[in-house]
Amino acid sequence: MNLVQKYIIKEIIPFFLIGNLFFMFLLLMERMVTLADLFFSKNVPLFLLIETIIYLLPSIFYMTIPIAGLLATLISFSRLSADSELIAMKAIGASNKTLIKPLIFIGIFAGLINLAMGLYFVEKGSTLAYNNLNKIVENISIKDLRANEIYEQIPGILLFVKNKISDTAFDDMIMIQTKEKLIINAAHAKITPTDNRSMEMLFYNGTFTMEDKQGKLSTVGFENMSINLPLNINIAKAVNSPMTMSIGQLIENSDNPKAQFELHKRFSTPLSAIVMILFGFSLGVFLSRSGKSFGILISIGLAFLYNALMLYFENSAGSIPINPALSAWIPLFIFILLLIYSLKRSFK
Repeated sequence: MNLVQKYIIKEIIPFFLIGNLFFMFLLLMERMVTLADLFFSKNVPLFLLIETIIYLLPSIFYMTIPIAGLLATLISFSRLSADSELIAMKAIGASNKTLIKPLIFIGIFAGLINLAMGLYFVEKGSTLAYNNLNKIVENISIKDLRANEIYEQIPGILLFVKNKISDTAFDDMIMIQTKEKLIINAAHAKITPTDNRSMEMLFYNGTFTMEDKQGKLSTVGFENMSINLPLNINIAKAVNSPMTMSIGQLIENSDNPKAQFELHKRFSTPLSAIVMILFGFSLGVFLSRSGKSFGILISIGLAFLYNALMLYFENSAGSIPINPALSAWIPLFIFILLLIYSLKRSFK
């Protein structure tokens, strides 16, 4: 590796690291707001929230590495071209092959990191994060239930009381189970936690209303009713997220379109790191006079386009007449075509 190639690598690496941190912050922002609310209003332990964020990092870096590579090479070569350093490099004999060689090296390195993320760390991190979310659910206390306010901290349940006698006793309670379309209206209610991470809900002197398959409502009165509501909801199983599956599990569940898409996504995304880095080079040379701020905007726009395509095909897996395995590669194929076109323009 000659001096020019080492210089290019030293130019790109800082922007690559900063790009990962920048895009990580953007992707974490929404989650941070939610977790901050849990800390301040629900008294969830801070260490549990920090631990959850750490577990989420592999799945975030899995997404940021390719687009950070795009940002780094776009800004680096835009600056080198604007400062006439590329002309100087070519004047001393640096060919296009010489310029691209370190980019391929960085792309392969970034792709291998991304591959490790996809093959191991995404699944492990997502599973641990979901387990922590189960622990966070346990910190949601029924003590937060207040009179004349809708309580919606229990997934799938809405609670409303007119009078709160104590932390566990209530008058005039309404409970709505949104999924089952069940409404319980009780004159008195008592809610107490149990030893097996659940809540025992006792209702007295009330009615429950249900909707049948024909959409008709039927109401039945009762003197007392008991419901045991588990709080340790296994979110991973509830959403059946392929992100929590290992490669072996994804292969075993390959009849599931979502799992089939995720399996191929774990291999297409690492390859996209190489494509994005080369794409950033061609755009950086072509847009040399636009400055860093414009480069960041272009990177965000292209990152949005790539991830929007991925999200569309992921959500549409099994519902559109395209094989899920193929759809996981379509965004990459589109960017390869864009790369070929932009390389031709930059080498003219």
